[in-house]
Amino acid sequence: MYFSIQKELFDLLPDLAIGMVVAMGLDNTQPSKEIDHLLQQAIEELKKNFTVDKPQDHPRIKPWRIAFAKIGISGSKFPSSVESMARRILRGDPFPKINPLVDLYNSISLKYLVPMGGHDLNTLQGNIHLCFAEGWEPFTPMGGGETVIVPKGELVYRDDQEVLTRNWVWRQCEKDKATEKTRNIFIPIDVLGEVGCDLAEVIIQDLSETIPKYLGGTLFSSILNKEHPSVEFSLST
Repeated sequence: MYFSIQKELFDLLPDLAIGMVVAMGLDNTQPSKEIDHLLQQAIEELKKNFTVDKPQDHPRIKPWRIAFAKIGISGSKFPSSVESMARRILRGDPFPKINPLVDLYNSISLKYLVPMGGHDLNTLQGNIHLCFAEGWEPFTPMGGGETVIVPKGELVYRDDQEVLTRNWVWRQCEKDKATEKTRNIFIPIDVLGEVGCDLAEVIIQDLSETIPKYLGGTLFSSILNKEHPSVEFSLST
């Protein structure tokens, strides 16, 4: 299986780095008090250390608004996932607990204020692409809703059949969400140049320690950039 990034994205954002972790052979069936604690700790740290009044002005979140503007995405209409999570927490809304795997990578996303998602590899068809939509790709939002055809030119994660995440890091699809049955997961780590590309290595290291510790399995990781826009990996454990 390949994960690749379309060259034209680097023409617009030359300092972009996309980290990736593929975790295989996980056990996501058992509740984990330790992961519950990590998530709650990340939520409390965000509340305590958030330094600006508006989430979109935070130095880890504002670069997403700038990057979105460069590629034609409305940051106010389609905020990055990490901006949406921060906004929910700062409003005092309950933060959802999904399952141990999702709660774990959400805790790390909040810890570093970097967008992250998880895609169940056993549900995907073909390869994974971060690319501009060609105008034929369907998308069914997580949680249900009408399937739509994504407009040509929208930046998306997709496999060879449909869109996995719309507007880059805005909203994920239904079919590849991580559930208690998920054993193999693809986790992209989207890091903008203004945030510091070395942060991808730090987050990969954090995931490489915490996922096996709490969920078992084995990991493969890589960092893609302008000079290294694709990588091949296997699902064998």
